[in-house]
Amino acid sequence: MTPDPPSVPETYGFDCTDCGHAWRAVFQLMFFTDPMDPWALTTQEYVDEAGRAVRSPLADAVCPECGGRRVRVHAERGTP
Repeated sequence: MTPDPPSVPETYGFDCTDCGHAWRAVFQLMFFTDPMDPWALTTQEYVDEAGRAVRSPLADAVCPECGGRRVRVHAERGTP
């Protein structure tokens, strides 16, 4: 059994500038190191609350209320 990769929780707040909807979401930022890579480079992946791998919330935020893409994203301090 392979151990889970190291991860840190990141909470982001979102504000849609189209409809005014505001929400927050917690993502796990997971770090992977390729054991076959001679430089041992680490890659990272965001995982949403449902356990799905997703693009960075900073680059691909979509309003769940209206589907708008004009969304402001801000990191929230503290833990959820």
